[in-house]
Formats: sequence, structure tokens, C-alpha cells
Amino acid sequence: MAFEYIIGPVIAALLAMKYSDFKADAKAKVQEKVLVDLQTKVELVETETPKKLIATLMPVAKAVQKLNQEVGL
Repeated sequence: MAFEYIIGPVIAALLAMKYSDFKADAKAKVQEKVLVDLQTKVELVETETPKKLIATLMPVAKAVQKLNQEVGL
């Protein structure tokens, strides 16, 4: 009888420790995946933003230059 009182809690503690380790590993994997996705998006924004900005401002700059030439500035 005493054997059951000792082994039961020991097995429960071992299973709880293994479950906690499993959940911690799963959480670490999710965090790493989110970090990699975030880094990829940041790199994409850093490379695409200047291109889009130039593409947007170039027609405006040309129009201002044309107006300056017509006005004589």
C-alpha cells in the first residue's frame, strides 16, 4: 500500500515535468518562427519603401521642375 502512495505522486511529477518541458519547447519554436517572420517583413519594408517613395515622388518632382521652367525659375 505504501508503494502506491509513493509511486503515484512520483509518476505524476515526472509526467508534469515532461509536459512542462514539451510546452516550453513548443512555445520557443513559435517565438522563433514569429521572430523570423518579423525579420523577413522588416527587411522587405526596408527595401521596398525607398523604391515606392521614389516611384511616388518622381512624377511630382518632374512636374515641379516643368513648372519652374515655365515660370522662369
